[in-house]
Amino acid sequence: MAEATELRDIELLRRAAAGDEGAFATFYARHNGPIFRFALHMTGSPDSAADVVQETFMLLIREPQAFDPSRGEPVAFLFGVARNHVRRLLSHDSRFVALPQAGPVLANPNGHTNIDYENPSAFLDAWESLSQQESIWRLRQAVLSLPTHYREVVTLCDLEGKSYSEASEVLDCPVGTIRSRLNRARDLLLEKLRPAGAARASLRATGS
Repeated sequence: MAEATELRDIELLRRAAAGDEGAFATFYARHNGPIFRFALHMTGSPDSAADVVQETFMLLIREPQAFDPSRGEPVAFLFGVARNHVRRLLSHDSRFVALPQAGPVLANPNGHTNIDYENPSAFLDAWESLSQQESIWRLRQAVLSLPTHYREVVTLCDLEGKSYSEASEVLDCPVGTIRSRLNRARDLLLEKLRPAGAARASLRATGS
């Protein structure tokens, strides 16, 4: 099924290159979401992610022959273009460096938390929701704090579900490199996400 999807993508790009706007629209609708998520995970900025999506697909409009089927699949091509734009943003604009921020809070416009303390069920639901939001926020901050080459493999493999071979094609490096980077990135994330108390205990245990 995946192969058939890629063949349809190639056909859509062929038609788009010939001036078929409907084919381009279909291709865009199919892939703009994953490209946006990739750029968002990499930059932490919705605005910059939207810029990356625009620039990535504008390339296909400006240079219809930019995609070469002999060099890989359309999806890998898209992620590769997006990756180049992301790296340029990260290298030229400090706004996209992750900065410490406050975590999510369930609150109304008056600043009071939307938790009904007199309703145990509602309280537990609200607390679970808040905990989940906090966990997601902490994970996003941890991913954004990773060096770019580690952030890329985590975003592609763990957040976007790409295989090692697919990530290898996007990042243009051997599968073995993908594996080693991903293992190291996961170790870094675990350390960053470890509760402060556990981290201090670990340091004491190692004599640091």
